[in-house]
Amino acid sequence: MISLIVGTNRPGSNSARIARQVAELYAELGEPLNVIDLGHFPADAFSPGAYASRSAAVATASDAVVQSRGLVIIVPEYNGSYSGALKHFIDLLPFPSAFERRPVAFIGLAAGEWGGLRPVEHLQGVFGYRNAHIYPERVFIPGIYQLIGADGRLNDEKLVTRLRRQAAGFLGFVRSLPPAPSIDRTGVCSWSLQPASPSELLERLSGTGVRALQLHLDPLSENPATWGETARLCAQRGIRLLSGMMTTVGEDYSTLDTIKVTGGVVPDSTWDENWRNFQANARIAVDLGLKLVTLHAGFLPHEESDPSFAKLMDRIARTADLFAGLGLDIAFETGQEDAPTLRHFLQKLNRANVGVNFDPANMLLYDKGDPITAVHTLAPWIKQVHLKDANRTAQPGTWGEEVVVGTGQVDWAGFMRALRDIDFRGNFCLEREAGAQRVVDLAAGRKYIAELKY
Repeated sequence: MISLIVGTNRPGSNSARIARQVAELYAELGEPLNVIDLGHFPADAFSPGAYASRSAAVATASDAVVQSRGLVIIVPEYNGSYSGALKHFIDLLPFPSAFERRPVAFIGLAAGEWGGLRPVEHLQGVFGYRNAHIYPERVFIPGIYQLIGADGRLNDEKLVTRLRRQAAGFLGFVRSLPPAPSIDRTGVCSWSLQPASPSELLERLSGTGVRALQLHLDPLSENPATWGETARLCAQRGIRLLSGMMTTVGEDYSTLDTIKVTGGVVPDSTWDENWRNFQANARIAVDLGLKLVTLHAGFLPHEESDPSFAKLMDRIARTADLFAGLGLDIAFETGQEDAPTLRHFLQKLNRANVGVNFDPANMLLYDKGDPITAVHTLAPWIKQVHLKDANRTAQPGTWGEEVVVGTGQVDWAGFMRALRDIDFRGNFCLEREAGAQRVVDLAAGRKYIAELKY
């Protein structure tokens, strides 16, 4: 997410009015902003005691800043600089993680003719000291009282155009840079926790020590009465939604032979129902603000001469285009075919929004090659990584054994080095699909990865 900070605690400020308009511009570009308005903070957030004990509002905002891919600061001029409230808030943020290598853009405003130039320049010194990546295109809004209409909106179209151009440029700037070091890109696959309700999901998630999810979307479409509050409850507890996952109808994982016949979009008997489900899940993903949905496409044919190749290509292309039309990416889970076969299929498919959800354990479970070699083979398409471990089967044609992360045959140090070598910038999601103590196992996996030296 990208967070916007309203740099004054004055109630009903012009900065807050501009912030609402800026948030609309980012939403038009497909990037809703998380707005942190200091004017909504309680009085105790700015008390001297806040240095020793931060208020809940400051703690929540601090967590949001640390997990933001970029920051937009709207700063009004106060006596030739920025407000004491903004300085106080900055001083309460964690050092150095709040701004370290985090992209930041500035919008200044003032009653005078310089449009907040001085507070922006002062803040650039602060953010430069904290090693932020400063976006060079600033926007200054002079004579703010004459430019805000009765509707609370900026009425100068040239300035609105400048704000729109800054927003588009800043998004490109953010996306061109590696994630800031403080951003925790690790989540848990919601289905691994086997929850019966959103509250149970969040209760079990808390035991893993992870505060982000890849969310199984099918329960939300199939049982909205139970799962309709998921997004609100996650937001209430500060749980980030990293991506979605959808299953296909009739999947049977009892043996390798059964899943080959029933998995993904392969079976004709379930295609119509799967297509309806995909459409429902795509709408849910948009409503949740997600950008990526993963799925098992099914066993892909090794040869184009295979009669099913054209059928699968058509079904997957239709699915890709459906999601692309809504601004969504999709990613196939690795494992059911070797990496060269998947790469060939993706090249033939030729859809920019289609990639790979890379699961190293699946390559062992299906006995489909070396995960580290596969990372380099599939590098341009890897959109997300599942953290799961396994032991390769000793008997060809049967499943391997899924185990706790760090206890199996995945070479995690080598795997992470490979991801670093290809400059992977996506999220990691812990997955556990076996065992009777999922929460404990996922917590152990998180600890192992967090302490891994590579």
